[in-house]
Amino acid sequence: MSDAGHERRDQLWRNVSELKNGLSALGIQNESRSPIIPLIVGAETAAVEVSQKLYEAGVFVPAIRYPTVPKSKARLRVTVTAAHSKGDIQGFLAVVGATFGRDWVGRKRSR
Repeated sequence: MSDAGHERRDQLWRNVSELKNGLSALGIQNESRSPIIPLIVGAETAAVEVSQKLYEAGVFVPAIRYPTVPKSKARLRVTVTAAHSKGDIQGFLAVVGATFGRDWVGRKRSR
């Protein structure tokens, strides 16, 4: 692999780490080990609604629902790339933090 290829791969994993850390700081579960990060929402209608709210805020995150995933396991599919800037990731996290309600299934609940 070329030096440029190594740098792109390294940047990708830095971006994945930054996004996952940011999601964790928001209390959003994310156990993916890849640049494709599923955010479990639960109900199919809720996943579509959240996807639409994100789209209206300028962020495209598709809702993945039955039959692609089991019923009541609908999710949003977040994909991070090496081309995303730190500003892109921070902007995404700000929109996600403002969009998801406290009762969203993927959010960790405090006891």
